[in-house]
Amino acid sequence: MLKILEKTRNGEDGIIAIGNHPAIIQSILDFDFLSGKKKPSLQCIITGNRKAHKCFFGAREVIVPCFKDIEHVPADIKKRVRWMLNLQSGRRAFDSSVRFFEAFPQALGGHIFAENVPEAHATELIRRYGRTKLIAGPSGVGILISGALKLGAIGGIDLTQIEAGKFKIPGSIAVVSTSGGMTNELIRAVAASGHHVSFSICIGGDRFPVTSLSDVLALAQADAQTKALVYFGELGGSDEYEIAELLKKKRFTKPVVAYVAGIIDEAFDEHMQFGHAKALVHRPDESARAKREALVKAGAISPATFTEFLQAIAELPRSAVRDTVADIETIMNRTPSILSTREIVDQSEIPAFVKRGKLARRGENSFASSALKALLGCAVSPTTAAFAENTFELLIDHGGAVSGAVNTMVTARAGKDMVSSLAAGLLTVGPRFGGAVNESARAWLSGVASKKSAADFVEEWARSGALISGIGHRKYRVGVPDPRVAALAQFAILLKKHPHYDFAREVEKITSGKNGKLILNVDGAIAALFLDILKECERYSHEELAELVEAEFFNALFIIPRSVGFISHFIEQKLHDEGLFRLPEELLFVRKGKK
Repeated sequence: MLKILEKTRNGEDGIIAIGNHPAIIQSILDFDFLSGKKKPSLQCIITGNRKAHKCFFGAREVIVPCFKDIEHVPADIKKRVRWMLNLQSGRRAFDSSVRFFEAFPQALGGHIFAENVPEAHATELIRRYGRTKLIAGPSGVGILISGALKLGAIGGIDLTQIEAGKFKIPGSIAVVSTSGGMTNELIRAVAASGHHVSFSICIGGDRFPVTSLSDVLALAQADAQTKALVYFGELGGSDEYEIAELLKKKRFTKPVVAYVAGIIDEAFDEHMQFGHAKALVHRPDESARAKREALVKAGAISPATFTEFLQAIAELPRSAVRDTVADIETIMNRTPSILSTREIVDQSEIPAFVKRGKLARRGENSFASSALKALLGCAVSPTTAAFAENTFELLIDHGGAVSGAVNTMVTARAGKDMVSSLAAGLLTVGPRFGGAVNESARAWLSGVASKKSAADFVEEWARSGALISGIGHRKYRVGVPDPRVAALAQFAILLKKHPHYDFAREVEKITSGKNGKLILNVDGAIAALFLDILKECERYSHEELAELVEAEFFNALFIIPRSVGFISHFIEQKLHDEGLFRLPEELLFVRKGKK
C-alpha cells in the first residue's frame, strides 16, 4: 500500500464509477483538466439505464461510455483502471465493490460514497481489502492526490471550489479526517494559509471505515512529498489514540496539527449523538477533551479552539510550490448541447477527386454505377459514375444540426427503430432542405433552353420574388469559396462542352455582384455539372433531361448518400442511449394568448 501515492502520481489514475452522480463526475473531469491532464481519468460508468454520459472536459463536451455491469467493460478500458468510485446505495455497495476488485485485482483502491453500509459488510471489506487497498469510506467525500487524482466530491464539486483549493499542484501537507464536510474545509484552510495539499483522505464517518487511520498515517510517513499532517477529529471512538500511539513510538515523525471537536458535549446532562455514527461518547476517554490531551502529550499540536487550530496550520513550514491561477472564466458558463452528435464526414477535408485527363480505373465507383443503372435503366460511362460517386461522398453528412439529422436523432431517442427514424429524417427533404438539387437542375435547364442572358434570367427571377435554387450559402462567400464546389468543378475539365455549368457561373457573377454570399453553392454545382455530363456522356436530349427533372431524379443524388448520414446519426444515438429527448423550456418562445 505504501507505493500507492507514487504509482498514482506516475499516471495510474484510471477510474471506474459505479453508479452515476453527475456533479461529482463532472468535478473529477474539471480537476483533471485544471491539473493539465490531456484526457480524463474517468474511464467509464457502470449504470443500468444508459449507454453514455455527456459531460465537459474543459470547454469541450465529451461522451463517457456507460456499461450495465463490470463484466461488459471492454479490454482496452480495463487495462487503464486503477480506482473505483462507488456511488451506489449502502445496501448495494458491498456486492459491487467486491465485483470490482475481483475484476480488477491490480486496482489500487477506491471510495465508497454511501453511508449506513451494514456493519457486517463493512467489516468483511476490511477483512478482504483493509491492508492491501486504499479505500475511503463508507461515508465521506473520497481521496485527493494533488495534481494526480480526485476520487469523489473531495475538495468540492464546482470549478471555483477546485480552483480555490489549489490542489491541482502537488504540495506538502496531508489532510485527514473522518468527516467529509470538514475534510473539504481543511483543504480550503490549508490553501488559504498559503500551503498546498500533498494528499487528502476522508476516512469515512461510519463506524467501520475500510482503511484505518493508522494505515493512512503510514502512507503519509512513507511519502517523501508530505512534510506535515493536518487532522480533524470528533468526540467518540479511538482514532486520536492511534495517532498518539504512533507519535509516541516514533512510527510517525512528522508534525501533526489536530483539532478534536465536541467539547460542547460536556454542557449536557447526557452524551449527545453528533453527525457521524461513531461521534458519541461511550466512555470517558472518548470525550473530545480527553483525546485532545492525549494528542498534546504525545507531541501533536492540538489547540483548544478552531481559531488557534487555523493559526497553527498557517505556521507550518511552506514548501517551495509556486501558485498558478487557472483561467476558469472561459469554462464557467458552459452550456451543454441538447443533442449529442458528431460530424459524420469532415467537410473541411475535401479530396481532389479527379486528375486532368485521368478517369477512374475499371471496378472503381461500382456502387455509383449500379445505383445509376437502377435509376436510369442503363449502364453509364466512367465519367458519369465517377461524378456520382464523388457527389455521394460529399453529401453523406453535413453535421447534426440540419433538420433531417435532428428529426432522425429525436425519433431514435424516442425508442423508435431505424426505418422509422430514417423516415422521419427523410420527410424533411423538400424545397428548404435537400430538395434544391432538383430545383437547381430545373432552373439551369430552363435558363439554357431559353437562350436568355444570365442578367435577364436573374432579373426575371427577381421580379417573380422567387429565390434561385443553387445560389447562396450561409458560410461561404466571394473570396471564401466552397471547397466542395471547387472539387466538383474539376469534372468540367473532362467535358468538351458544359453549357449548364457555364450558365450557372454567369448567373453567379450577377448575383454575387449584388451580395457576396450569393455564390454558386454545392447543390447548384451538382445540378449544372450532372446535366452537362448526362448530355455529353450519356447522350441525353433536352426533353429527356426535362423528364428526369419532373421525376425528381436529381434529388436522388442527395437522398441516397444522406440516408447513410441519417442512419449514422441513428446508430450513434442508439449506442449512447441518452433517453427521450425533451427540448429545454428556456429555449421555447411561448406566446400568451387571450383567455
